Amino acid sequence: MTQIGRMRAAIAQTVAIAPRFLRGDVNADLMANTMVGAVRTYVEQQRAAGSDGTPQDADAQALQGTLAELMGCGSGYLAGRCDAACVARTMTQMVHEFAPR
Repeated sequence: MTQIGRMRAAIAQTVAIAPRFLRGDVNADLMANTMVGAVRTYVEQQRAAGSDGTPQDADAQALQGTLAELMGCGSGYLAGRCDAACVARTMTQMVHEFAPR
């Protein structure tokens, strides 16, 4: 799988459960752990592929920002620096931008 493919897979993992979170069927802890876990998995996959994670092109650079937002928001929630409403705003944007149509 390519860097872009791994990035998209990480984003897709979070977007897949986001609608259930936004409806209240999944709690913010699970959503935040999924966000952080997806990014960590991406980083591990990049390392296993011999990469330091530096974006390889403009598309990867754009998705790098998305992964940073997922990690920042998810880890911020888990550390008590933001609330479930913040996670909901982030995931609403992720669904809007990345959910299959």
